[in-house]
Amino acid sequence: MKNIKNNILIKGTLILTIAGIISRVLGFFYRIYLTRVIGSEGIGLMQIVMPVIGLVYAICSASIQTAISKYVSSTHFYLKNNKHMNNTDKNSANGISTSQLYWLKCGLTISIPLTIILSVLTYSKAEFISTRLLLTPECEPLLKILSISFIFSTLHNCTVGYYYGMKKSVIPAASQLIEQIVRILTVFLYISYCQSNHIPVTIICAIIGNLTGEIAAAFYCCLSIALSNRHTAKTAISMMGIKKIFVYSLPLTANRILMHLLQSGEAILVPAQLIIYGYSKSESLSHFGVLTGMALPFIMFPTAITNSLSVLLLPTVSSDCDSQNKQGLINTISKCIALCIAMGIISTFLFIFYGANIGAIIFKEPDVYGYITVLAWLCPFIYLTATLGSTLNGMGKTSTTCIQNIVGIIIRLACLILFVPKYGIPAYLIGILISQIFVCISHYISISRTLHIKSDVYDWIVKPLAIGIISITLSLILESIMTNTTDSMIASIISAAVAGILFLIMYFKY
Repeated sequence: MKNIKNNILIKGTLILTIAGIISRVLGFFYRIYLTRVIGSEGIGLMQIVMPVIGLVYAICSASIQTAISKYVSSTHFYLKNNKHMNNTDKNSANGISTSQLYWLKCGLTISIPLTIILSVLTYSKAEFISTRLLLTPECEPLLKILSISFIFSTLHNCTVGYYYGMKKSVIPAASQLIEQIVRILTVFLYISYCQSNHIPVTIICAIIGNLTGEIAAAFYCCLSIALSNRHTAKTAISMMGIKKIFVYSLPLTANRILMHLLQSGEAILVPAQLIIYGYSKSESLSHFGVLTGMALPFIMFPTAITNSLSVLLLPTVSSDCDSQNKQGLINTISKCIALCIAMGIISTFLFIFYGANIGAIIFKEPDVYGYITVLAWLCPFIYLTATLGSTLNGMGKTSTTCIQNIVGIIIRLACLILFVPKYGIPAYLIGILISQIFVCISHYISISRTLHIKSDVYDWIVKPLAIGIISITLSLILESIMTNTTDSMIASIISAAVAGILFLIMYFKY
């Protein structure tokens, strides 16, 4: 049973990872294209309205998606281990329903009305939000278009949560690719139309792309649900099921709302504090766009693997908790921690020695180099935090996750308010680093206190660090040889790839 469970987790993670990598590669080139068409200032405007999307996502579907995933997983585990019982016995034992689709319906019953209310409010109050809250009047048309996408995003997120709970990752992976491909095609066609008709191209094109991408993904997910359950007996929702979803998701929702409110304040404050430091409004938006729209996405590229692992880890942890399989839970978490730290270590090396220079050349923004060099140190902590946070949520410790994440944001805001006006953007980067280290260590301590996980210094740190140093050293030797006969950019890319491959081979062999 343990091997089967691990195989399901590995297979699901692999499917989501492949889809995530393809999606991020497409998104990477899309972002380069978009940056060159609308400029870093346009990217900065887009980043300012993103927290609004995040806030709506937090209220309407993020935590409900997690709750759906948990209860679908618990029902799935219950059914597999009670095959000998008849339907009446199962229903009485469960107390509500043995249908996994039941939990999706309960979740949507809560999330759809909330989404409709917030869509109407965002559209009708777009001027107030952009002028008074975001302090950027140019964001008004962007908010109006985004408000239309909220309902489709909710449908997409909740159905994806259902499939995560079923441990079926193909539909979520496919929907991710569909969303990205439709978004990119829409933006490309829109820009081509504008350029051929001599119409100025603005950030509106990217917002329209987001809308069409969400519509396509939601349609695909809903169609998949309808086709896969067309022969399933209909199950009526109950207040008990809605209450379970609501009670479980409430601390997570409070966490996400507070997080996004703080992040929204952060997104507004960064350009404002940079103006105090001495930049013009245009320069501050440009620097903010380079940091959050170019450097950070570059650093976050490897999270295609860790995010896939974390979303599938929650139902796995939930199932282990339900079955009181403590040792199996400890083994799963230990392996995930080792993998995330190993990825973080090699990613830090790759970004410092190769990624920073490659990013600056690709985006044609010299500031990208400095930002990536500093942010590279985040990798081991940022990749591990998502996995540890998902583990805590799967264990039911949602309040703990909430408090620790909020403290992390407060640390960033403190650095932003106290030090950025005097020292500029480097102070903000250091604040991000300190915040992420705090949250990561706090998550680990909370898990360790409950499960008494023994730290394996050799497997977690010494082994990947030694292999990383060897891999990077050999790749740098290769780069120095290649630069005499090959373009420096090509030499860097090949050397970085060689370092990554060498690391994987040595890590899994030894």
